[in-house]
Amino acid sequence: MEYIIRSASESDANGINKVSKHLGYSRLSSTESVTKLQELLNSAQDQVFVAEWQGQIIGWLHLFYARRLASDNFFEIGGLVVSPENRGQGIGRALVQYAQDENLGKFRVRCNEKRHDAHKFYESIGFNGKKVQCVFQGCS
Repeated sequence: MEYIIRSASESDANGINKVSKHLGYSRLSSTESVTKLQELLNSAQDQVFVAEWQGQIIGWLHLFYARRLASDNFFEIGGLVVSPENRGQGIGRALVQYAQDENLGKFRVRCNEKRHDAHKFYESIGFNGKKVQCVFQGCS
């Protein structure tokens, strides 16, 4: 299978939206998915890369630059999804490698503690578990 990895464009919004449902992300309307992608593409801190095969989006990676006041800055993978029928073919690994090739610096990723397959994947490509933490959400 020959696929390409590239930076996303606005025209990829619907393909990204279709792939996103495979990790349990809520399905957005076409307008919402275009708006969210536009915001990321127009941001100096965010990047979105896609894997494309035969004109179809089969995976994506969202990367953002996290600045910290009292510790080192780093790049964080905000999301990585490969469609189920294309998993196990090195596409996720290729997306991460592409992001690393495009950006020099430390990389991090946060995974839900229940996503054991994701933990195994990141460990297999050289990421190491650093800490476990709780996420708190404010009321509003």
